[in-house]
Amino acid sequence: MKKITALLMAMMLLCLPAAFAVELPEGVPTTLAAPTISNMELLKNEDGVPYFRMEITVPSSIIELDEARPTDGWVDVEMEGTYGEGENQEPLADGGGLSVWVNEENAVPGKANTYYATFDLIDEGGMTETDIKAKSYSFRYRFSYTYYYGEGPGEWDYVYSPWSNELANKSESFYKDASSWAIPELDKAKEAGLIPAILVGADMTKPISREEFAELALVLYEKTTETSVQPAASNPFTDTSNPQILKALNIGVTQGTSSTTFSPKVLINREQCATMLFRTIKAIAPDGDYTVEGIKNFPDQSNISEYAVLPTKYMSKLGIIKGDASTGNFMPKATTTVQEASGYGMATREAAVLMSVRTYETMK
Repeated sequence: MKKITALLMAMMLLCLPAAFAVELPEGVPTTLAAPTISNMELLKNEDGVPYFRMEITVPSSIIELDEARPTDGWVDVEMEGTYGEGENQEPLADGGGLSVWVNEENAVPGKANTYYATFDLIDEGGMTETDIKAKSYSFRYRFSYTYYYGEGPGEWDYVYSPWSNELANKSESFYKDASSWAIPELDKAKEAGLIPAILVGADMTKPISREEFAELALVLYEKTTETSVQPAASNPFTDTSNPQILKALNIGVTQGTSSTTFSPKVLINREQCATMLFRTIKAIAPDGDYTVEGIKNFPDQSNISEYAVLPTKYMSKLGIIKGDASTGNFMPKATTTVQEASGYGMATREAAVLMSVRTYETMK
């Protein structure tokens, strides 16, 4: 039985010695895959004292690293969170504590590499009478790996993962509006950490922009591959410096609208959305089978651009993007001024998120 020790970020900053930038020893990765947290519950122990329990999914690469322990180092899981309301929020530090046991006994049934994590609440006195539901707590986690690079005392350094998605016990919906049919999968995408920051609080029924979809596709890639992408070495675009776009560019998920422009605010249609998602899937699994032999043409196949034929058919093959329920048309783009005025063929934010979560579930 082993334990991934939990340390609060504030304690790390206060208690650990300063580190120096050095070349990484053999076996120490340059970055770590991020955890995903979900299903936060408020429970009570045998004494009636409330505590939070949630599920933390630990990427296989983290478990393998903790088993290999290059330089006799170790994996920690760090928590960052807040307590309180509005302007009175304070960082969670002393008084509570995170515990994560990575073993068979603590595994969440039916979920691979997923374990229960608990957080003991700040003791304000009279904990058994306190209405914790009326109080605001928020949490997010990341991994760190402590490794040694020398023989002397204090000669260690740290590698960090990105932060996980955030959970809060009093969080409101992460979107302003959404279609009722989309809500179950939107919530599923939120739990899996697939919603990029640019879409938090957005009206999901509105069309999605190139910038928003690039960020959505990047999060999908990082969550599925359990890697952290670096931005392209140089920025060819004069109309954006968004590092998330440059990361998506670096792995071939997106391209510019010209050699010097990205057009971040331009809205994308369904065939463009399918094409960018197809590139994301190929970046995730470059050796996959991308044939579409035997897949029927859509009734409006003639309206699909040549570059989008393979992506649209492949998305249809996987069941990720489907045609219109009544006609079977793919509706790739507006082909008349009337269609353009009505938003025909445009990809909405909620539809794009649903494509992302379906892709994630297909490839995991």
